[in-house]
Amino acid sequence: MGQNIQLSVVMPVFNAEKYLREAIESILNQTFADFELIIINDGSTDESKNIILSYTDQRICYIENETNLGLIKTLNKGIKICKGKYIIRMDSDDICVPTRIEKQIRFMKKRPDVGLCGTWAYVIDDKGTITGKIINQTSPPFISISLLFSVPLIHPSTCFRASILKQNLYHEVPVAEDYDLWCRLNEQTKIANIPDFSLYYRWHNTNISREKQLTQEQNKEKLIREELHKSGLEPDPEMMRIHRLSFSLYSFGKETQTRISSSDLIKSGEWFSKLLSANKQYKRYKQEALTAFLWGRWIVLCKTTGQKRKIFFPPFVSCSPKVLYLLLKQILLLVRK
Repeated sequence: MGQNIQLSVVMPVFNAEKYLREAIESILNQTFADFELIIINDGSTDESKNIILSYTDQRICYIENETNLGLIKTLNKGIKICKGKYIIRMDSDDICVPTRIEKQIRFMKKRPDVGLCGTWAYVIDDKGTITGKIINQTSPPFISISLLFSVPLIHPSTCFRASILKQNLYHEVPVAEDYDLWCRLNEQTKIANIPDFSLYYRWHNTNISREKQLTQEQNKEKLIREELHKSGLEPDPEMMRIHRLSFSLYSFGKETQTRISSSDLIKSGEWFSKLLSANKQYKRYKQEALTAFLWGRWIVLCKTTGQKRKIFFPPFVSCSPKVLYLLLKQILLLVRK
């Protein structure tokens, strides 16, 4: 493998025998061929090693950890040895669309101001059946705002400029290492999503245990609080619940059982007003973009409570042609979902 390859694909593997062949072959069969595929076997005890070694493609670089290091240490190990100008993340149970890499590299070359980009994804179950779709914000201003609320990128869909990622390795934030990284990179570069379903993202019973899910939620809330703190806001537990409410209505492309009351809608309007007031002082986001974003969340909340008339009269909006234009973009995104 030469030193001047375009990109490196990093795939950590731990006991992934069931889906591993599909994942590897979806990378090897890409329309863009100039890459190295770094596969790190993190102490697997199943047939993962034999499956990986059955491939003779010269682009595969196989590394075996002596002991199970865990995802974060394994990812950082892989990143440090990448030779490519770009680094792509891939999980051992997902499937890439054949044009994924080609489209992401083309986008990154056209947008030198973007240091990280993801894609949209179809959610699939353990049998490969599509069960939903994940559509995130695409433009950097809206992704930056999204970080106040939730994770705006699908981790295994991401593509980085290697120069940026090598200087910003993953931190030990269990089950939320990606969210932590996005928040840090957002201070240094622009982040975007390509509006293309380039990944089949597998979600099944073994993805995350109940214990890890609790840890993930705790770490996510800590990161959200840190983002809010940068805007001068210190919400109490009730206001944190309200803050995250509109993002709890959907999960992996499907509606959840979360229900909200008229009282919650009123509190949401009050909290959105505080967000806008704080932003006037701290100026972290463009005010028109934040207004349009919050109006989009207001629409979701109004629809859920059955108070559709209030969609057009949010208590926090200072309307302008720019806000209406940006709101239209939010509505089009909501319609796609």
